[in-house]
Amino acid sequence: MQSFLDPNAPLVQIGDMNHLMYLIGISVILFAVFTFRKQIKEYPKQVMLGILIVAVVQRIISASYYFIVGEFTVTDSLPLHICRVVCYLIIIQFFVRKPWLDQVIFYWGIFAYASFVYPVGISPAIHMLGISFFMLHSLIIIYPIIRSFINGFVPSIRGALQAAVTFAVYLTCMQLLNNAIGSNYFYTEDRPFLNDLNEPVYFFLNMFGIGIGFVIVALIIHLVINYFQAKKLKTENSKEKTLV
Repeated sequence: MQSFLDPNAPLVQIGDMNHLMYLIGISVILFAVFTFRKQIKEYPKQVMLGILIVAVVQRIISASYYFIVGEFTVTDSLPLHICRVVCYLIIIQFFVRKPWLDQVIFYWGIFAYASFVYPVGISPAIHMLGISFFMLHSLIIIYPIIRSFINGFVPSIRGALQAAVTFAVYLTCMQLLNNAIGSNYFYTEDRPFLNDLNEPVYFFLNMFGIGIGFVIVALIIHLVINYFQAKKLKTENSKEKTLV
């Protein structure tokens, strides 16, 4: 039980067993989502209610851990870390149902993919925070896919711009908070890389670089969609000519 709650448990290293467990876990969940996509389309209300329940339970597990170990503070628990904010947005979206919010959730949620590929400060899989991490980031990754099955959600270039603007506001607020209380939101203080850059350069590199990254992702998605649509149309035309 001590290891399950141990605040000094060794962190995940890239390529170690815990990292592999996380990667296998998200692969299984993605496989299940695509396998049961017809059922997701048939029961959208039940599925979205399930998403809401998972999001709320994840937030409770995360907060409970920090409360149990006595680290329930803004600087230690970091309740406004970007993926945790995305979880709050998923909960809010269940009630407000705004199309632009799905766009922000998707683009901000790209950081969840990065967390699986390059884990920084992540607890082991058999740990309360590890379970919380896996629930949170898996939810963020599958949410846009489920929305796509339910209502045809597609990430847009306009959505990328909306996400970039809202992210710039978020990053600015987090930087001000870091300077005020010594927290480490978005790893602006204790950085995983680019440690030689001064603070203003690092800040603006994050702000504009990530915004541009959102737009590039949107363009790639639309290029892929257009490619497959053109290929499908070409195949259909070819079949029509064969029948004639």
